[in-house]
Amino acid sequence: MAFEVVVPQMGESVLEGTIVEWKVAEGDKVKVNQPLVEIMTDKVNVEIPSEVEGVIEKIQAQPGDLVPVGQLLCTIAAKGAVPAPAEKKKDAPAPAKAAPAKKAPAGATAPVPSGKKAKMAPAVRKLIRDYGLDAATIAGTGTDGRITREDVEKAAAARSTVAGAAQPKPAVPAAKYTPPPATAPAGATEERMPLEGPRKLIAEHMVRSRQTSAHVTTFEDCDFTNLVEYRKEHKDQFLATYGAKLTYMPFIMKAAAEGLREFPAMNASLTDTEIILKKYYNIGVAVARENGLIVPVVKNVDQKSIIDLAIEVNDLGTRARDEQLTLDEVQGGTFTLTNAGMFGATASTPVINQPQVAILGIHNISEKPVVRNGEIVIRHMSTFGLSFDHRLIDGHIAVQFLHMVIGFLENPASLLLRLR
Repeated sequence: MAFEVVVPQMGESVLEGTIVEWKVAEGDKVKVNQPLVEIMTDKVNVEIPSEVEGVIEKIQAQPGDLVPVGQLLCTIAAKGAVPAPAEKKKDAPAPAKAAPAKKAPAGATAPVPSGKKAKMAPAVRKLIRDYGLDAATIAGTGTDGRITREDVEKAAAARSTVAGAAQPKPAVPAAKYTPPPATAPAGATEERMPLEGPRKLIAEHMVRSRQTSAHVTTFEDCDFTNLVEYRKEHKDQFLATYGAKLTYMPFIMKAAAEGLREFPAMNASLTDTEIILKKYYNIGVAVARENGLIVPVVKNVDQKSIIDLAIEVNDLGTRARDEQLTLDEVQGGTFTLTNAGMFGATASTPVINQPQVAILGIHNISEKPVVRNGEIVIRHMSTFGLSFDHRLIDGHIAVQFLHMVIGFLENPASLLLRLR
């Protein structure tokens, strides 16, 4: 009897994934733990290994298919079993002899290998459009084949050389306003692309969260001045000693863990019939990457020091951007932090990361005039935005939690005294 390979449970709240590629084909021999297929979820890509040794009988799903947990992926004739006979195919005519390939002109760039979408920054993608180039014909020299600005410039120069005439550079907007033409050139006003991959899964996750939780956001200012001075004094020595940057995030995580301990409803999840209070404090930190946000999770934050947290956050952030996280590192979170301030945002209303019940948005720290002891002084201020699920959390609980977190950050000594 054939062994059935199905989509496994891939983590908390992950109900489905998209097949990226098969590592094997029908008729291939496979060994135990050999990767069979790669599946993409809204968290990370997962490789499904074989649990038996045998021969691939039938592949039941193709790249691009959306497959839910439990769906049959393929069947394997285990070692010792007789595989089902394959359908006999008619003899296909011999393929015509391919014409000899033309020699590429000097200076031309080689295309990106087929089957892989070239990676590039949005600014580089725009530059390619401005030059009228095809990304598939540009060889990326950056990390993992990423196309850089220099690659685009070289491709444009090579095209000019081949054509025998200089090509125009991207147009620079005129200082004086010029009204648009009455009729825009065909294909110049829109670009359409399929909603797929991580962006599609993230979109579905965000809609599901808004449909599930009763979102409310409360705001409060946080005076970072003391913490700014503390970090400024210690950051260079910290980097030299531990090889990691000392950011504000470890302090915010530690303060949040203390607040979650004091207000258990903030560290919970909710079903139709139960309130589940978590006695562990696993805090996710949203990281921006080219394929969309991902939230690596730091486990047991309450049990770790600022040093431990700084090193771990630095490591997880680096590997998140390089898409090297494991499934375990992006699941099991009980509360989430998202730092829009690193991009200059001054306020936002973050969407709750299901099945959690709250998320804290951190925003830009900048010098502002504030009143202290009846005088106007300059302080390093930031606005925090706490979104919470009003089905479970009442407003006064959310506000008290936020007060406590901010109190620790405004007085770092009080936070350090509570370290465990």
